[in-house]
Amino acid sequence: MTIARRLVAFLVVMGFLASPVWASEESSPHATKDTAAHEGATHESSTGDHGGGHKALRHDANDIYKEGSREPDAGKLFNNLKDHATEDTYELHIVSAHVALPIMFTDDHGFHFFSSIDGLDHSGEYRLKDAGQYAKERSKSQFFWVAPWERVDGQPMGFTLDLSLTGKRFFMVLALVILVLLVGKAGSRAKKTNVPKGVHNFVESLVVYVRDEIVYPNVDKKWADKFMPFFLTAFFFIFILNLLGLVPLAMTATSAISVTLALAVCTFVLTQIAGIRAMGMKEYLKHFTGGLLEMELPLVMKILLIVIMVPIEVIGLFTKPFALMVRLFANMTAGHIVIGSLIGLAMLFQSVIAGFAVSVPFALFIYMLELLVAFLQAYVFTMLSAVFIGMMAHEHHEEHHGEGAAEAATAH
Repeated sequence: MTIARRLVAFLVVMGFLASPVWASEESSPHATKDTAAHEGATHESSTGDHGGGHKALRHDANDIYKEGSREPDAGKLFNNLKDHATEDTYELHIVSAHVALPIMFTDDHGFHFFSSIDGLDHSGEYRLKDAGQYAKERSKSQFFWVAPWERVDGQPMGFTLDLSLTGKRFFMVLALVILVLLVGKAGSRAKKTNVPKGVHNFVESLVVYVRDEIVYPNVDKKWADKFMPFFLTAFFFIFILNLLGLVPLAMTATSAISVTLALAVCTFVLTQIAGIRAMGMKEYLKHFTGGLLEMELPLVMKILLIVIMVPIEVIGLFTKPFALMVRLFANMTAGHIVIGSLIGLAMLFQSVIAGFAVSVPFALFIYMLELLVAFLQAYVFTMLSAVFIGMMAHEHHEEHHGEGAAEAATAH
């Protein structure tokens, strides 16, 4: 299989794993319905209340003021900034326009396609849930996706898989297209000339950097070359996603916990594959005992220590991908919240001076810093992935090296 095919296959698997089935806080229709209050009233009068709850989804996201006054509410302002940085939507926001994205999902009643979230709500077959009901269901299911719609006839939908193109998924697809075009163009240039320039020079420089500075120092060359397509794909994909998130009006897919979870799962799976291939299944299972089986200890002591060691090793198995997931998610989310908070100071104090003296300069500084963070987070994720995979192969190398040294000492 060529590197290009491996790249596409990895991204397709990653995209499937990034489905909101894995997380409940993504793809909320609340953010999709962020329109002005008069639009909500118009919609309500024209379509009906759907049991009194649909109008609640038509809240005014720009309402940052205290009730009964025009004084900004810091809590509302921060919540809106947080929601903008973390929540996904079923539409794209381009200046003042809202571009609807298609809704696709499967349930016990088959596959369904709607041109937009409003198309689903007007279909007569499905409708958006009551806002209070939806919020209550989400609070009970923190780690699994909750369908924001229900059947009009009240029948249960059963297992539902949301395949809709949300805002963050759109930018994931866009990053995939950019990556394939970028690498494809660099590859075609490399076949024609040995002197890199332009895009070819840029891509080759990053490829060489990832290979020589990240992968080779942490993974034995035998295994490094086999897993190099993954390391390069992960680095470029995260880097492009982070850069796209800095484009005004764009969304940062890596600020979605489901996306970082999918990336971490890919690293976790490949780490276990590397361990099994390097050590063999028997030695792979033995490594959970921390080497206690080979130690000369009383049987009772050995059993007690193994009982303690195995759970610790199993927990450590999952803390590594968990750290990868949270690190990338938290760093990309925090930067956008800081920028939004700095800009929000001007609205909070309702001062032009505060805007030009504090908000704009500091927000621009953090924005420039985010350009570095975009590269740094791609670097850190790839580095840690290489370290985790390298550790598995290294354990196998250390075991064989130790056995060889013992045999040599015995011979002498």
